[in-house]
Amino acid sequence: MSKSTAASVESALPSALSSYKDRASAVKDAHRTARKAILDDRMISDLAKKEKLLALDNDTRTKLDNLRADQESYVTGLREKVERELRGNQPADANSVLLRRDASDRVRKITDKQEAMDALNDALANGDDSLAHAVGNRARNVGWVDVSETWQAAYPGVANSAAALAYVEANTSGAAYNMANQITYSAPLD
Repeated sequence: MSKSTAASVESALPSALSSYKDRASAVKDAHRTARKAILDDRMISDLAKKEKLLALDNDTRTKLDNLRADQESYVTGLREKVERELRGNQPADANSVLLRRDASDRVRKITDKQEAMDALNDALANGDDSLAHAVGNRARNVGWVDVSETWQAAYPGVANSAAALAYVEANTSGAAYNMANQITYSAPLD
């Protein structure tokens, strides 16, 4: 599997989201067509029409819910893939795990951007990759841009993954994304 770049994510994510929206529109169009056919059928009673319309509504709701779940699964999978790439290969030996855990514990106690920058500079000067990555990830999550940029400059492989992850997060969260999903996966208007 190839490594995600900002450009590849910027190309793939909108295309995938558009595909899910198109599929939801097709489900809604099929619903409208089937609904019209049921209502126009003069050979069935009003009670039978009501039952068929209820079954159609339930079927459409299920299809839309499944599409939404597929979209959420895609977005979650993409985010996890890019996050794994951002973390990079991490040795699983006991010493490496202990170093990462200790670095993470130390970094959680940092509350100031300048303290984070000092810790990052110390880690870079001493060749302490575990601490540098812990500080860089915390800086990215907290929004300490200067610290995050320094980390990315020191680890160029991280910069592309960080940009890709930032793009995914910006385009798959927030009010606009949630509103678009509500509209896309809402029941068809009758």
